[in-house]
Parts: sequence; structure tokens; C-alpha cells
Amino acid sequence: MAVLFGLGAPALAQEAASPPQGGGVEEVIVPGRRPENLRVEIERVEAAVYERFNALNSNDEFDIHCFEQAPTGSNIPLRTCAPNFVVRAEADSAVNMLTDGRGGAGNNNNPAEHGVRMEQKSRELTAEIQRVAREDERLLRDLVRLAELKQLQSNGEGRRAER
Repeated sequence: MAVLFGLGAPALAQEAASPPQGGGVEEVIVPGRRPENLRVEIERVEAAVYERFNALNSNDEFDIHCFEQAPTGSNIPLRTCAPNFVVRAEADSAVNMLTDGRGGAGNNNNPAEHGVRMEQKSRELTAEIQRVAREDERLLRDLVRLAELKQLQSNGEGRRAER
């Protein structure tokens, strides 16, 4: 039902935007989502998706958690979501850099090796999400909804940038 409405909405909006033959309409209001409402809805669906996925996946390394943190030099927090394996890798990398820096031996981390490991883990995570979504209708439905909302958000940002 929502998909059918979504497909019909552009045609209805276009029909509403065309002036009547008798003239006289000066303003057409097309209902839509305000960006802040869309952001809140994305965060709500995202939280539901990750909570469901975390409960159903087979590997705790793949559990995804979101947090808000202001980047260095800013007071504005950004929402970031990451699987446990990424959070652990970043923490380990920071510890290694501090440890190596104190000992004067330089940084012994191999960025290429780290990149290969992260790429492999990311592929495994994607496969796990697909597997769990095939087995759980609710997760699949929420993933589709999340993708739709993010598409709406990116379309809105693109229109604002064009102005």
C-alpha cells in the first residue's frame, strides 16, 4: 500500500501543481517531510534495524551500535554507527600508536594489512546481514524502509544543493 502511494505521489503532486483551466490559483502546497522529521525517522528505524540484527546475528563482532560524538574541533555531535569489529580495530590502532610512539620505535601498524582485514570483515558483515534478512521478515521490511528513508534524505539534500 505504501509503495503504491509512493509511486503515485509524484503524479498526484504534478497534477496538483498544474494550474486549473479557469486560472486563479496562486499557490500550491505539496505536503512532504521536513528534514528534521526525516532525520528522526531514520534514526528510529535505524535503531530498530540494528537492535533486531544484533539479536539475530551469529557473531558478536558484527553487532552494530550507534553513538553521537563531536569530531575534534567541533561542538556539534555527529551520529555514527559501526560494528564492534570496527570499533575494536580503531581502539587497538590508537593503543598501538600511543605505545609505539612512547617507545620511539615508530608505528608498526601495516595500513595495507589493516585495510584488507577491514574489507574482509565488511564483506562478512554484508553476507551476515543478507542471511539474517532472508530469514527474518521484520528485519527485511525495516531494512527496506530504512533504504527508502535514506533515499528521500539524499534526494532532499541534492535539491537543496542545487538552489
